[in-house]
Amino acid sequence: MWSLKLLLPALIALSGAAWAGEDETIAQGRELLAENQCNGACHQAKAPDNDPLRLYTRPDAKVKDLPGLRRQVNRCVSALNTLLAPDEIASIVAALNHDFYKFK
Repeated sequence: MWSLKLLLPALIALSGAAWAGEDETIAQGRELLAENQCNGACHQAKAPDNDPLRLYTRPDAKVKDLPGLRRQVNRCVSALNTLLAPDEIASIVAALNHDFYKFK
């Protein structure tokens, strides 16, 4: 039988690994956004005060939830004819959600 002394450190290590993986995913998403010049500049005219990064936080945002964010990222990738793997798109979604949207 597992003792609490062994189980607790194992659970802490596993939870740390999950956070590390999440951080790597977000970092990769940020890198992909920068590499592909996805900085909101293409939407600048629609953004409040012409600030492209405020596009993500405007009160009348079209993206209302995480599935909507995924759909919007896919639309942007398609419109730009950018070839990204599904895991790369997921990284971009994770970065945008972490930095701007905060969906659960």
